[in-house]
Amino acid sequence: MATKHVFDDPVGLVEKNLRGAVALHPGLRYYAPHKVVYNPSHPNSKVAVISGGGAGHEPAHGGFIGKGMLAACISGDIFASPSAAQICSGIDLINNDAGVIMVVNNYTGDCLHFGLAAEKARAARSGHPSKKGGVETVNVADDVAVGRKRGGLVGRRGLAGNIFTCKVLGAAAEKGLDVKTIADLGKHLMDNMVAVGTSLDHCHVPGRPKGDEERGALAADAAELGMGIHNEPGFKHMDKKPEPDVLIGEMLDFLLDPNDADRAYTPFDKDDAPVVFINNLGGMSNLEMNAITDVTLSLLESKWNLHPSRVYCSAYMTSLNAPGFGVSLVNQKRFEKNTGHSLLELLDAPTDAFSWAGVQTGWGSASGKPRDRKAEEQEAHDRLAAVKKAGGSVSGLHEASGNIGGPVNPDPELVRKGISAACAATVEIEPELTKFDTIVGDGDCGETLAQAGTAVKKALDAGQIPLDTAAGTLIAIGEVLESAMGGTSGAIYALFFAGLVQTLLSNPAGTKADAKVWGQAALGALENLGRYTPARPGDRTLVDALDPFCRALGAGKPLSEAVQASRSGAESTVKLTPRLGRATYVGSKDDGDMPPDPGAWGIWALTDGLRKGLGQ
Repeated sequence: MATKHVFDDPVGLVEKNLRGAVALHPGLRYYAPHKVVYNPSHPNSKVAVISGGGAGHEPAHGGFIGKGMLAACISGDIFASPSAAQICSGIDLINNDAGVIMVVNNYTGDCLHFGLAAEKARAARSGHPSKKGGVETVNVADDVAVGRKRGGLVGRRGLAGNIFTCKVLGAAAEKGLDVKTIADLGKHLMDNMVAVGTSLDHCHVPGRPKGDEERGALAADAAELGMGIHNEPGFKHMDKKPEPDVLIGEMLDFLLDPNDADRAYTPFDKDDAPVVFINNLGGMSNLEMNAITDVTLSLLESKWNLHPSRVYCSAYMTSLNAPGFGVSLVNQKRFEKNTGHSLLELLDAPTDAFSWAGVQTGWGSASGKPRDRKAEEQEAHDRLAAVKKAGGSVSGLHEASGNIGGPVNPDPELVRKGISAACAATVEIEPELTKFDTIVGDGDCGETLAQAGTAVKKALDAGQIPLDTAAGTLIAIGEVLESAMGGTSGAIYALFFAGLVQTLLSNPAGTKADAKVWGQAALGALENLGRYTPARPGDRTLVDALDPFCRALGAGKPLSEAVQASRSGAESTVKLTPRLGRATYVGSKDDGDMPPDPGAWGIWALTDGLRKGLGQ
């Protein structure tokens, strides 16, 4: 596997990639601060389909923006989800009165961040007369390799079916269908799509160690069946790669065998004429990809008596330059029977997204002048400003935090002390969390929480966190957390704070934010969080400490007892086995006694700091 890159330093690489993508399509624009590529001419009368995720999967998603496909995409760093704040800007930069559909791959970080953005978008649109369409998410979960047993609470991973989904739903939006109908089409598409991947090696991420052991390289003759798109190990390791027809034949067995109870997600009959969608993970030659297509079609005919109605093969969603490929099958007849819409018509509908079919129109005259990047950047800033001024802005929701209403803080100065002490606790606990996370994770939990606490304290000292109303305080803190706290934990914290705000605002304006109000808010926030993560007590996550804390407050217990409940929950995680996150696809080792879950321990430390600051 090649480990040499033109850009050895990943800093700035994602931004250069996005600017390069925009250069290929004259109608696109790029908002650099939040890594958003968008189509400013998307009509307000049609639903806006957006997607995104980590970089490293190009041409996804910048190459699939255009009429008949995506209205915008939002990029994170390499293999890392974009933040909810980035996604909110992406929504605001497009015309979206008819509604928004988010196409999201089924990975924890993506689901949480897009979920939080969806919550904010719904809140911002509520009661706004021009925003007639709703906001819906379609989770792409097409991978069968993990299976029902190993997938557990997490479910199937999202693979290249994401791009297939963007094409179908983009065509449905261009056709003028409404948000609910399009979201329903997406869900039926998942019911009728199966996919599996294989790779000859793991890819190498620029800037990371190049040694075989550090990057998890496969031996020269090895291959892995069931490979993901983030270097996750496959379901089946093969020390010696089988012959092509044997390898592809086993992949098709995973997709089509009706007797495999763990993976038989979609039935196919001989007359179903499926759609075949073959994806290059980035490092396969076109010579071999065409040959893979030929063998796939031959085996479909000879073993399964299936004759495809459409065949697609390209690099749709890559894993940098991984030498691998994926095969997806879609039962288009079953889709049409269940929805009343022709999948083939939606696939055949035109699009000017350059990575689907190439852009052939819209270039205009050759001016001989360089593109005015500064003017386009200003255009994006002006566009955001106009949306915020008109009302209903998602990315500007926090700007109303100072006068949002709801319960008032009886003692703003005490609130300041509580927040300040909680922030100090995150810094104090950092070494211990780092030690724990080095054993059971990737070692960044302590740093992440401390960075968030430091950022909140800085905003507090700068007067950027209003202290008069409870909801206003939390909105401002949530905005800081979104920017300063990355990864899955950042999204969970932000979603929890969003839930607190929603519940607080259900109280009349001017009432006092007393213990009863906060207890109700904690329970409401916990319930809201549960809609976006399957994590529950016993799964060895921060929920093991957060859940008992919220329930104790909701039951009217004093803050000190709620904090003790949080600690007990965190301590209980030493005996638990992780059930969520990417580790569920890889498995875990029995290393004897383990430290508490770092996230849960961080929740206890944070709540205990709050208790001390409030003098309880």
